[in-house]
Amino acid sequence: MNTRAKPRGNRSHRGGWIKGLAAALVAAGAVAAAYAAVWLAGPPAAWLFRAITSPLFVYCGALLAACGVLFAVLAGVLWQAGRPYRGRRRAEEGNVLIEFALVLPFLLLLSLLMAQTSLVMVGNVCVHYSAFCAARAAIVTVPKDYGAGEPRNLLRDFSDETSKLHKMRMAAAWALSGVSCGSEEITASQDALADGIGRFFSVQGIEPPAWADQGLARRFTYAMDHTEVTVAPPEVDEDDDDEYFDEHEDLHVTVRHTLYLAVPTAAKLFAMFPGGVELDFGDGEYGTVVTASCTLPNEGVQDYVDIERFP
Repeated sequence: MNTRAKPRGNRSHRGGWIKGLAAALVAAGAVAAAYAAVWLAGPPAAWLFRAITSPLFVYCGALLAACGVLFAVLAGVLWQAGRPYRGRRRAEEGNVLIEFALVLPFLLLLSLLMAQTSLVMVGNVCVHYSAFCAARAAIVTVPKDYGAGEPRNLLRDFSDETSKLHKMRMAAAWALSGVSCGSEEITASQDALADGIGRFFSVQGIEPPAWADQGLARRFTYAMDHTEVTVAPPEVDEDDDDEYFDEHEDLHVTVRHTLYLAVPTAAKLFAMFPGGVELDFGDGEYGTVVTASCTLPNEGVQDYVDIERFP
């Protein structure tokens, strides 16, 4: 008596869907856990929570996921298309090569988009961190007395290197040096940072690394030239002068940075969206404007010394 085995195609197909759904749930749980961990970290990680919940980060995450799914679908289609030709005569291998040549440009474009999207997500986090650094610099520079031009708790929009706002912009630019452009077409005008790091390694008897030379100076120059820092005016107080900040008053600092888009082809596509700009150096260099804010309380300056008295 002959018996036939029941086909298992439906069961196998159902098992594949279950595994895919389980993987998606695990990934969603991991992302939710990461968000919860950052949120529970409290004030020290508040800037990071704002970064990963910002519209740009969420948009880039969705775009990255969509490109990954489309990449997997195209790779799967290409794999399935070549199945009938596997194990056949060598003369029929040309059909597989033609199909591969047709799909390859789309796979390459998706790869470039995924790479640029990942860099923009990292750059968005760095811009939010730079806003935190600028706010941290603000709460210690605003209370200082810079002379007649900028006395204690007074902030003026000076462009020279002795202003309080310049100190904040330097703090923000230093945090953005890692994601800035180091092209040789940028004239390095900020050499003090590179010189200081070079002296640090020299004092330790270590030869300065290659990145501590002109490459770092060019990146810092780009960050300084493409970063704008603004501080919201002080709150209106009937008892005090409106131009002066009160001690422990919240300082709202905003950083606006033109993030460099480094991936060819994908950079031009990203520049077509709102915020995209063509940079003023090189040929075909693009960037996108990213804005982040941070609020910290003004520390104030204590004019007196507490004298401790013991019984």
